[in-house]
Amino acid sequence: MALTVVLGETAKDARFAWRSLAFTDLAYKLLAFAILSPLVALTLRWLITRRSGPVVADVDILWFFVTTRSGVLVLVLGGALLSAITALEVGCLMAVGMAAAEGRHLLPRHALTFGARHAQRILRLTLQMVLRVLGVLIPVGAVLGITYVTLLHGHDINFYIARKPPAFWTAAAIVAVVAILVVGLVLRTVARWAFALPLLLFEGVSPRRALAESGKRTTGHRGLILGALAVWAGTALLLVGASSYVPQVVGRLIAPRMHASVTGLTVLVFALVALWGLLSLIAGIFNVSMFSMLLVRLYRRAGTPGTFVVPEGEAWKHRGRLVAGLAAIAALAVLGLTLVVVVGSARDEKVLVIAHRGASAYAPENTLSAFRVAAEQKTDFVELDVQESLDGEVVVVHDADLMRVGGAPWRIWEATGAELRAVPIAWSRGSEPPEHLPTLAEALAVCKGRCRVVVELKSYGHDERLEERVVEIVEASGMADDCVFMSLDHGMVHKMKALRPSWRSGVLVAQAMGDLAKFDADFYAVRAELATRRFVRRVHREGRDVYVWTVNDPAWMLAAMGRGVDGLITDKPDVARAVVEKRAAMSDGERVMVALLVRLGALPENLGPGD
Repeated sequence: MALTVVLGETAKDARFAWRSLAFTDLAYKLLAFAILSPLVALTLRWLITRRSGPVVADVDILWFFVTTRSGVLVLVLGGALLSAITALEVGCLMAVGMAAAEGRHLLPRHALTFGARHAQRILRLTLQMVLRVLGVLIPVGAVLGITYVTLLHGHDINFYIARKPPAFWTAAAIVAVVAILVVGLVLRTVARWAFALPLLLFEGVSPRRALAESGKRTTGHRGLILGALAVWAGTALLLVGASSYVPQVVGRLIAPRMHASVTGLTVLVFALVALWGLLSLIAGIFNVSMFSMLLVRLYRRAGTPGTFVVPEGEAWKHRGRLVAGLAAIAALAVLGLTLVVVVGSARDEKVLVIAHRGASAYAPENTLSAFRVAAEQKTDFVELDVQESLDGEVVVVHDADLMRVGGAPWRIWEATGAELRAVPIAWSRGSEPPEHLPTLAEALAVCKGRCRVVVELKSYGHDERLEERVVEIVEASGMADDCVFMSLDHGMVHKMKALRPSWRSGVLVAQAMGDLAKFDADFYAVRAELATRRFVRRVHREGRDVYVWTVNDPAWMLAAMGRGVDGLITDKPDVARAVVEKRAAMSDGERVMVALLVRLGALPENLGPGD
């Protein structure tokens, strides 16, 4: 009953103050986009670059946060600043909600002024929250770390993920228990802290006392708080999903009929982008507004709301002029987005197909069969991984052991080359005879004259002369001009450049903070999500290439090519080859429009060049 009453009061307040809510939040989002978010980003970037180098990538990210003063500061201050941006938005809207609960209107400029007056105190409150959350996460991280070292450290992690032995399920059970405890703790914390912001805003409670006072004030109301927030969360998720789903449905229905007309595609893209932007904006404003109004009603129900003074309201004037101005801004935003896409797609270089561990979707990875299939599927490069065996032989293998691919527990550096090559590597389907671990020399012989090779130098901390031995093998094979090299270990990349400055060596990056383009490398092999249009343009200006991994879906391939990448690292080189050739036959206008339509949900196979 109480939940129904609170939801009804919230809906009534929202109907009463919908214009104030909408325009206040829209104005705040513009301010945040133009000023607040860039300031936070610049602050965090400055803190990151205070360390010894400008970039933090992959494993270094963890050590950056754990072992450096700048890392800890970024974690705490960054979390507080980002949280404060959202809390300030909610605070402005709660002012509108408090006025509405008293039957009065609050104009957007008054709501924004109210929020600005409390900005410093809101930041101090979010800083308190972040510190307390980190205090809980540290022991959780310790438990997970002990679980990993105790149960999953014996073999390569890929083995546990692929084969799922008993130790994996034991670890999974521990993680599940920890996850349940964390979820329970999160729910309890949300319920306890629900009134911290309104107490700070409307009763003048200090940031240091607000969390404790909220814990007292929410006693007896936490079930109601969680129930109301659950209803809000479900509604919010539905609206966010609908705002993305509707343009996708429209795109899939209409795009296949318009693929031969650049003019038609242009009109459709403008319409779909405008629709997606409008629906996303409406969903965003509605969700944060209802959250704020709901908090106000829950807060008022729990006790006296203090001495909040509502500024005098004013009549809404010039509504038509305001709506026209917002419509003009929206149209300019859509035009600007499309122009950015067009400019970003101006580079028209050949896109390379790079077979990830060979054609690993069709044959056992990193085997001669996988390399042969990739060559038959017209790959430009075969990508393979190399390590040193106990007796110094350079073998082609990805994991630290052969448990995942062959069931053998030896660490690569603890077994001889002969022992490793004797392990049978079964096919996942069919009755083909088992494969065996190849040497780098054997792999190069299979690829010679058929495709080029990307050699990834694996580092598990036990290599001795891997770079020198790879150089010797490549030169002996006569493929020095047909091989490029990369590694997650940036020291290996630098060593390869020192050994053979004229050879192309690049960095492999899975996660990064800072400016990736400042790595000293000839090319970058990055996760598809990291290959943003801005990053690709920056790298191209420096005369370097960008390859993305691992992309097996045609939509991802088209999207990546739309950003201007130079190579697709894929388990399915035949699919990548077909997509590359299909795109090559399109006009520039069709490429731009197809990239946008694929992002909006159109099926790649339905989009092709005009007749």
